[in-house]
Amino acid sequence: MRPVSRRAIGILLASLLAALLVTFGGLRDAHAVPSFARKYQTSCLTCHTVYPTLNPFGEAFRRNGYRFPNQNGSVDADSVKSPMIPLGQEEYKKSFPNSVWPSQIPEVGPLSVMFNGQVAVNMPDSDAHTAAGNTYNWGGLVGELHLFGAGSFSDTVTYFTQLTFSTDAGSPVDIETAYLLWNDVIGPSHAVNLWVGRLFAPQLSSYALHSSYLSDARPPAVSIIGLYNGSGSFTLGQGHTDGAELNGILMHRVGWSFGWVASSAASGLNAPNAEDVYAHIGVKSGGVALDGEGKYGPNVPDPAKPWAEKAITVDGFAYHGLSVLDNGTGTATGAPTSPFAQRDRVDAVGASLRAQYDSLQLDSGLQFERHARPYAGSPATALPSGTTLPGVPDYTDAKAIVQWNELSYVVFPWLVPALRTEYTRATYESSNPVSLLRVIPGVAMLVRPNIRVVVAGDIERAYGMPASGSWGAAGGAIVAPGPGQSSNFEAEQLTATVSAAF
Repeated sequence: MRPVSRRAIGILLASLLAALLVTFGGLRDAHAVPSFARKYQTSCLTCHTVYPTLNPFGEAFRRNGYRFPNQNGSVDADSVKSPMIPLGQEEYKKSFPNSVWPSQIPEVGPLSVMFNGQVAVNMPDSDAHTAAGNTYNWGGLVGELHLFGAGSFSDTVTYFTQLTFSTDAGSPVDIETAYLLWNDVIGPSHAVNLWVGRLFAPQLSSYALHSSYLSDARPPAVSIIGLYNGSGSFTLGQGHTDGAELNGILMHRVGWSFGWVASSAASGLNAPNAEDVYAHIGVKSGGVALDGEGKYGPNVPDPAKPWAEKAITVDGFAYHGLSVLDNGTGTATGAPTSPFAQRDRVDAVGASLRAQYDSLQLDSGLQFERHARPYAGSPATALPSGTTLPGVPDYTDAKAIVQWNELSYVVFPWLVPALRTEYTRATYESSNPVSLLRVIPGVAMLVRPNIRVVVAGDIERAYGMPASGSWGAAGGAIVAPGPGQSSNFEAEQLTATVSAAF
């Protein structure tokens, strides 16, 4: 790693101070009253530590279909404090199907807003500095605005929606999430639920997708297909997928899910028949039960530390999917470009572990993916005669593993230092494996219950280059071995991420 000069350290500290001044000063007057806080008339800290990370009660709330865990045989409506407007009379249930089953909506609009952005300091002499052409700028300080709508139509039917406005020119407006949750379909409470729409899916573990203190998602956002073929973007386990999922909790401590979601296709190619299916099972020992309603483990949670418990959760999953890629054989120099479809089937298995001892928490996971036909073939060749020599597809299979760990400690309810590592290793035919290691130290802070600041570093080591020619396109990494280098190891960035919800 290249040495860091005193001037670089000065720039780093000045930039961090500027980011914190903006956060503590400019956002000081914001107030967070998100949709569920309005509905239940409670603080965001009832369910979160440093949001969006959930505490054990918040995880139970999410798994229960965004309903409060029941106590003493009560139902979710007993916990609702916001006035509700009935859509039909309760007596209509007795005359069904000759009447419409009644429902309800909140008297106050179930909306909330969150905006977030990021300021990056690119370390001098790093690949990040070379790519950006600067050490820092204010671009991206306000990068996204999210509009959420969430609530319930009854004690068993709930909903969650998320509309995102972004400064990204490619997709300035996106319906990220929009789904209905029909909970307690049959059998005991929480045993069988049906969720349909644009889901936070696939659910491959017992914990929420965004339950990381330092990263946007718990598993790394590495597109294994993107390592082999630049036209592919499918990323296992990252959610926001159209489809349907059955899930539930058995005996309070065994969680399961089974889903069928949309398959993916590269730009310019038609989406195939939906073929992606997955299954997951998880077991939790100790601490708060998965549904928040069963008996506690040997140590009852401390009300003064709602995030703390002594527990261990083990999850396993299997996934089968399909991505239609452009194999590049329809492209020729001097000729029109036309994508040529190649069907890549992916099979994946994985496991994750969450171990917690009071305020100390370890998150760890491992994913193995096998792709049947991910490679781009040789392109077509334009001949002087005006004809084109067809390209040759490559039907070789490929394998990769992704492993990650995050160790965190809640020092105070508003201060959580953490260390995260992400490791990706990909194999190719007739070549040595290539790998990428990212080490991310940082700290997550709450300026107010609804204002979050995350300061994190990014140290990367790349060994070799993927077949697509870029680590960045597949997983957001920046480092790249230079000419004549087999590997490169350097500190890339320090980032300050700011979020406010109200």
